[in-house]
Amino acid sequence: MTAAKPVEVLSRYYALACQTIIKPITGDVETPAEGRAIMRENLDAALLLARRGLGNGRGDVKLVTFPEMFLTLAPVGWPRGVKGWLDVACVEVPGPELEPLFQFARDYKVYVGANCYEYDPKWPMRYFNCSFLVNPSGQVILKYRRLHSHISPSPHDFLDAYVQVEGWDALFPVADTELGRIATFPCMEISKPEVARMFAMKGAEVLLHPTGDSPDFPGWTACKHARAFENNCYVISTNTGGWVSRRGYLESTNAGGTKIINYMGTTINETVAPGESMKTRGLIDIEQLRAHRHSRNAFNMIAQMRTELYTEYKRTITPPNRFQDPMKDQAALHKLYGETMERMTAEGLFPRPQLDK
Repeated sequence: MTAAKPVEVLSRYYALACQTIIKPITGDVETPAEGRAIMRENLDAALLLARRGLGNGRGDVKLVTFPEMFLTLAPVGWPRGVKGWLDVACVEVPGPELEPLFQFARDYKVYVGANCYEYDPKWPMRYFNCSFLVNPSGQVILKYRRLHSHISPSPHDFLDAYVQVEGWDALFPVADTELGRIATFPCMEISKPEVARMFAMKGAEVLLHPTGDSPDFPGWTACKHARAFENNCYVISTNTGGWVSRRGYLESTNAGGTKIINYMGTTINETVAPGESMKTRGLIDIEQLRAHRHSRNAFNMIAQMRTELYTEYKRTITPPNRFQDPMKDQAALHKLYGETMERMTAEGLFPRPQLDK
């Protein structure tokens, strides 16, 4: 990460994490027009919630965040493969479907962190789970494309071609802003310590975490606190409030638990329950974080790293470039993970359980 000149930083500001309810794009949505109508409905509802959250004290809030996949939900069980999802549920970032979001940033003079499924004409027949940051001028200044997923494509699938076009910095981008150095990554990637650590090693101070997870899983929740503590970063984890079931009820399997965590792993504020909420707001103190990172105490984590010791990271686990031709559906991805486990078993790393014998 480089900058032409140092960015003047607002040392303290409030962030607002908006927990929204999503109307999902399901298998009976067949046309782009139907898909875009659902996306617009979800976007309008999210922006209405954010406006209410800003209220009369909107000048105090400088950063607003939304959940992962807040326009569509995920293609879990999607019946029509990659092309079908591209047709009805993916947009360009930036693109016209997101213009209301950009106008919101301009109207309220805030940064906005969000996530959606992205189509990029440079990469036909591929889509990306894209987390992005919008500045108060309504410009997309940061895009991160999810690297680890069990249901959707990744730049790692065609890594050599991807970095030749986008560059290595595109894999783990950090934006140097007046709110500090910001990175963003979604959902279950919070359970991959390497992702947050890469961002921290590139200077990130605030980690945006748009997600659609279940706070009932203790390990998942623990990861959020661990990533904040071990990297001395703020973590703003914005979860869904649930989604609308086919019968019109609130489905809350993965819902609630939106929280803001400080650089010592302590929760500043949170919304525990499912449902729409504009409750989660918290003070982000960049000056205090920077003072901590320049201290000599035992909890200044990054300064104590001894990266030369971690030699096992030179090993390939899930191989890159396995889908230089775009994968057609999720079954191909599951097959790849199965092959990876078979190889690690053959190498003697992961013995089989007795029940498999």
